[in-house]
Amino acid sequence: MVEKIFGIDLGTTNSEIAYLDNGKPVVVTIGNGIRYLPSVVGVDQGGKIITGMPARNQFAAYPENTVVSVKRKMGSGETVSMAGKSYSPAEISSLILATLKDAAERETGIPVRKAVITVPAYFADLQRKDTIRAGELAGMEVVRIINEPTAAALAYGCRQGTGERVLVYDLGGGTFDISLMHMEDNVLEVIATDGDTFLGGDDFDNALKDYFITCLPRGSASLDDRRLHARLKNVGEDCKIALSTETVRAVKEEFLATCEGKPVHLELAVTRSEFESMIDEKLSKTFDLIDRVLREGKVKEKDVAKVLLVGGSTYIPRIFDVLSGDRGFNVHREVDPTYAVAIGAAIQGGIIAGEPIDTILVDVNSHSLGIRAATLTPSGDMDFDHYAVIIHRNTPIPTTMGKTFHTMFDGQTAVQIEAFQGDQAVASENSFVGSFKLNELPKNLPMGSEIDVTFAHDLNGIVEVSARDRTSGKTEKSHFDVNRRAEAPSERGHADREKCEKILRSARRKLGKMDSDADVWKEIDRKAGLLEKALEKNGEGALALARELAEMIAGI
Repeated sequence: MVEKIFGIDLGTTNSEIAYLDNGKPVVVTIGNGIRYLPSVVGVDQGGKIITGMPARNQFAAYPENTVVSVKRKMGSGETVSMAGKSYSPAEISSLILATLKDAAERETGIPVRKAVITVPAYFADLQRKDTIRAGELAGMEVVRIINEPTAAALAYGCRQGTGERVLVYDLGGGTFDISLMHMEDNVLEVIATDGDTFLGGDDFDNALKDYFITCLPRGSASLDDRRLHARLKNVGEDCKIALSTETVRAVKEEFLATCEGKPVHLELAVTRSEFESMIDEKLSKTFDLIDRVLREGKVKEKDVAKVLLVGGSTYIPRIFDVLSGDRGFNVHREVDPTYAVAIGAAIQGGIIAGEPIDTILVDVNSHSLGIRAATLTPSGDMDFDHYAVIIHRNTPIPTTMGKTFHTMFDGQTAVQIEAFQGDQAVASENSFVGSFKLNELPKNLPMGSEIDVTFAHDLNGIVEVSARDRTSGKTEKSHFDVNRRAEAPSERGHADREKCEKILRSARRKLGKMDSDADVWKEIDRKAGLLEKALEKNGEGALALARELAEMIAGI
């Protein structure tokens, strides 16, 4: 018997779990006939941890005891506070996943040991690692991380297409993804993807909340009043949902605050057009990203067979109106956008488990990957913060790619590898993945010796980096801690600058005592000059240069 692999949509606002029953996807009922779990965790007045609807219901009254939208903090290295205690985003997410797991076990009567968990296509390495960690803390083996638009395409049956190009427009509670896909001969291939991990229904709720605050009497709303803001955010969410089917919504909330000793109430009407004007700028950004992903995929708008709507926020009528009316796309919503991602994850779980589903998925990486390297600028200066891309964004995964770099001076015995993920030309402006050192290189290694750096990007979007000295064969691989965010070199600022300045002073003292005109001292003098310039330019590349200078001095 094939072991069942469950599919989970770990969402910003709501989460779902699904499975295949005789080849047909089933979304698990969490409770009271509801098939979704609000992605909210709290501590009740008795000190018990609660999740889902009970936690959401207490948010307005006890925001300090409740955590919402934790998905937006995944991979950030930040902690969240709940009832005076700090938790990592992965720990909070694991409580949501554990609740989904329990519900699935109750419904199916079988243990949930393995799962496919979805993430936004635009999630970076650290966010994906945090998601895997959350699954493990919940007692599950995460057999695959799959991008949400890819999962949705599976749910819509795009695997049955014949040479069609499809856009998946995925607007959830906290994130937006747009993916261009191609389907032929049971191969579902992602051509290009783009998105914004801080654009979603939460922002629309907050737009309404901010509007409500402007309608209150001056002096009655404090920016520090967490309960007021939490209550109005809930009201905003309810209003947003209602305006998907109504053209006007009456809002009435009593005893929100006090002003000059009198109670303050909120009573007004919000029209759909007013709401859409509040969020017009954010919706316009999603439409602009469609144009960008089509350019990157080298596909014309007229060649897109259909647009699939995914995520609860796509119920906003303006989205359908623009895509279908203004842009002329063939827009589809046959699968409930709320459950499409979980259903697709369950189908992917079935494929992995060996169920008779004749589909091959080919996904892409959403961000470029590379290392910090030194390069000569057109003006003749050294740029120590150059981003050398090794795997370009929208490359089909899994993949392994490498580039050859060169040592910077004679006798260099170590190379620092600093890996980044992103699409900016300056290394430090991208997301820091991690670093390691290739040590114990031959002492007589000449300047310009070749160092091969290789990135391996797996199906989960997780990256392994290795470096190999061609002369000696010495090789090192990265081992990044998935439980915490890597500390970027730029974040160690003050301590690193002091270290660099100390090494520079030491080099200058030694140079002042030397009468020799040997090449090594000329190189040390040159390197010290470069370090001085690097420190003048906000320290960019200084740390790596200082390490090399220290090693040269120590080797004499």
